[in-house]
Amino acid sequence: MKKLISALAAAVLFATLLAGCGSGASSSASASSEAASSTASEAASTDASSTEEATASVDLGAIVTAIEAVNEVPNARAIDDFSMENEMNLTPDNIVAFQGDVTNDQADCALVFAAQVKDGTADAVKAELEAYKESMSSTLYADFADKVAKAQDARIVVKDNVVVMVIAGVNGPDYSAIDTAIDGALA
Repeated sequence: MKKLISALAAAVLFATLLAGCGSGASSSASASSEAASSTASEAASTDASSTEEATASVDLGAIVTAIEAVNEVPNARAIDDFSMENEMNLTPDNIVAFQGDVTNDQADCALVFAAQVKDGTADAVKAELEAYKESMSSTLYADFADKVAKAQDARIVVKDNVVVMVIAGVNGPDYSAIDTAIDGALA
């Protein structure tokens, strides 16, 4: 830490001395600083727009909304980063973007989840969702036969770089209506 502070102090001193050496040196240092700053900004902008393009290429909100029009999620709680990683056990490095809701109602099990995944990771994400599905039907809902049955029939669908998981609500539709909604949303 002391070495870092010393190095920073030396850099500030050098920049101050360089600025005082005349307008030529100052202009040169300023121009090179601006060029470096401009290059860094362009790189950051390019990275941000690449991420935005990747995220924007799939309208996850529209997918979730279309499926929830058929399979309502009562007392919905948005699936956040913590839930995605620690409850669903998904590997964050495989996910570009995700959106979804899970019921916050003890008497229900409805879930709608859509994720855009990185190239080559769809099968890995699907396998993680299959493991999540298995954990729900074997342990999480052990005391609730109706929820176990719904979880066992959960749909996990992959199309290109999009992975969708849907669990019908206890009082929700049968899975044929959900299958139709998933197909329509991913068309």
